[in-house]
Amino acid sequence: MDIRQRLLAAFDLEHKDHLAAIRNALRDAEATGDAPDLVDIHRRAHSLKGAARAVDLPEVEAISHRLEAAFIAVQKGELPLDPASVGVVRRSLDAIEDLVAWSLQGGDAVETAGVLADLDALAAGRSGGAAPPPPATRPVARTAARPAPAQRDRAADADSAALVRIAAQGLERLSETASALLPEVEAQAGLGEQLRTMRREWRALDRAWRHLRVQIGRGVRADAAAGADGLADALPSALPRALDARGALPALMAFERRFRALGGALDSAHRSHDRLLWSMRRWGGGLQQDMRRLRMLPAENQLSGLGRMVRDISRAEGKEVEVDVRGLEVEADRTVLQRLKDPILHIARNAISHGIETPAERLALGKRPAARVTIAASVEGSRLRLRIEDDGRGLDRAAILRKAAERGLIDADELSAGEEMPQERLTEFLFHPGFSTAARTTELAGRGMGLAIARREVERLQGNLTIADRADGGTAVTIEVPLSLLSQRLVFVLVQDQTLAIPSADVVRLRTASAQSLFSGTGTPMTRIGEEEIPVTSLAALLGMEAPVVPSAERGLSLVVVRAGDRRLALAVDRFVATRETVVTAAEETGLDSGRYLGTVLMDDGGPALVLNIPGLMPLPGSTLPPPARPAEEATPARAHILVVDDSITTRTLEKSILEAHGYRVTLCVDGREALERLSEGMEVGLIISDVEMPRMDGFALLQAVKADKRLEEIPVILVTSRASDEDRERGLRLGADAYIVKTRFDQNELLAGIRRLL
Repeated sequence: MDIRQRLLAAFDLEHKDHLAAIRNALRDAEATGDAPDLVDIHRRAHSLKGAARAVDLPEVEAISHRLEAAFIAVQKGELPLDPASVGVVRRSLDAIEDLVAWSLQGGDAVETAGVLADLDALAAGRSGGAAPPPPATRPVARTAARPAPAQRDRAADADSAALVRIAAQGLERLSETASALLPEVEAQAGLGEQLRTMRREWRALDRAWRHLRVQIGRGVRADAAAGADGLADALPSALPRALDARGALPALMAFERRFRALGGALDSAHRSHDRLLWSMRRWGGGLQQDMRRLRMLPAENQLSGLGRMVRDISRAEGKEVEVDVRGLEVEADRTVLQRLKDPILHIARNAISHGIETPAERLALGKRPAARVTIAASVEGSRLRLRIEDDGRGLDRAAILRKAAERGLIDADELSAGEEMPQERLTEFLFHPGFSTAARTTELAGRGMGLAIARREVERLQGNLTIADRADGGTAVTIEVPLSLLSQRLVFVLVQDQTLAIPSADVVRLRTASAQSLFSGTGTPMTRIGEEEIPVTSLAALLGMEAPVVPSAERGLSLVVVRAGDRRLALAVDRFVATRETVVTAAEETGLDSGRYLGTVLMDDGGPALVLNIPGLMPLPGSTLPPPARPAEEATPARAHILVVDDSITTRTLEKSILEAHGYRVTLCVDGREALERLSEGMEVGLIISDVEMPRMDGFALLQAVKADKRLEEIPVILVTSRASDEDRERGLRLGADAYIVKTRFDQNELLAGIRRLL
């Protein structure tokens, strides 16, 4: 990096500090009515001018020079600091910010003529004469004479031996390899457990051999003619003579030597495995952490241009917006930051179009003419949190309810009682594709797709997006996503013999409590953790399964206390399994409902475990929670029985997990022949879900056999297959399939809707 690049990096930090201080001073003056510290503001404008000259940014220098003159005039009482003047100052500060961003990152050229004209007009109105001249020895417009940012970057890279340019795809593949390595390393722990089991078995055999050896070596003579009752006493003396007579004693001694050597080798293998596992964990974990750090970038690297984009959007709408971008020093995965830019812009467009008033409307409401949009980034645990706030009109509850009624999302009774509707449910309507409260369609609004697109992209990042009213007026949108998609730390729990995973970022704590310790709040069991009372419910019941039986007093309930925003909920599970860092396959790639699940992870046995989306599962405030357990005497509710037939362990386990999570009882078979045998033995099922391509008997043959059997022909059959041709679909339907779903377009909701229709 050459000297100018280093100076520009230092100026980047300095100018942000000056701009933030001036903006905050003007904002506080507007809010309180007190005069700002004009001496400090003037000093900062002067410092900006000098620093811009040092790094060869004449456009910034020219704007700073005029700003400095304006603040001097305000100090002297020659120029009023009224809303019009403040507006010109704010636009000048925005232009400086955009110019510095352009100098560092490139992009479209920044138009400064309008800002300079506004500043000159401000000065002319003050003095009744010409504007103050720019610095005499510095030309203002030299953009074409300077090398473009990309050219400067290439020159800097050529001079720097510390930087290496690599293809993004190569980095992605390396990251994926590093992510896949750690679970394989952890799988070796299972081999260590097998070695420990073998050592225990060997020691048991060793003890038995020692006992037998003592008996053989004792050679106590006994009466060989003893009766049947004395046979056991006669055996020790008879056995050595028999072995010696046959020459077997040397062989037995050789066996003992080999047996001892085997034990030593087993001990050595176990020690070597433990040492290698420790080393693999160390280096594998180190590689993954290095890859994670390599992909981590300051949020500013990808999001620094947001302020300029939002200002351009607001000007196109004829609105005045001051953008405050904070916390961009936090670091996150490069891919995560790149994919968040579009959702943030969709949210900003929605805020400008629907929430922010025109300057005239704001003045009539007693607000300052310039609205304020704040984009704040922060890190909480292993999650990146982005909060986009505006001080506009806020959510229009009446308009949202009317539109929801028009689209059939609520009935007349709900419309009339709309004021009582929880905000969480009200805001859910905004994410329906095509839902818009705009009176007309413009380039920015009216199609009702912006928020739906934003949420879908956030869910692809295994995150969540929520909207709420601000306490001081306006709207706040919160986005939470993992800092990295390489891997996540998960808490695994057992529910109804099914292993489920919860992101550790959503887990507050794990605890065990007796059923008697739960006390009733407003009809809901509650548990106290510190000073906080937290509602308790069953995770099984929340997922549509039956709640477990109330455990005995000595066993207690296993509770996972989770969070979603400011809300807490204790989930009762069967038991805690483990905590592990692993790669999560996104819900979109497996056809899962992203509202309930973030995706899947592979377990040691090769089967998938579902990763829960806690914010999506969290019940709405005021809703009745299912009980954490049911009385032992309460009858188990009847559940529809579904037979799943698939030769892929991953597919059938995934389908079993989805179905059981929605309250169905599931039996698995690996091919059509096994399924037909089970059905022939009298197993009663309400529905069959079958793959087509399987060994021994494929799905078409199974379907044909089921429909040909008078006892089975009424059972509905759904074919779920990768064979997507029209011929295969027509063949399946002709043989009697009740539904045909293609795996490549597998959608959990489509499958569940088909099941509900057929059962």
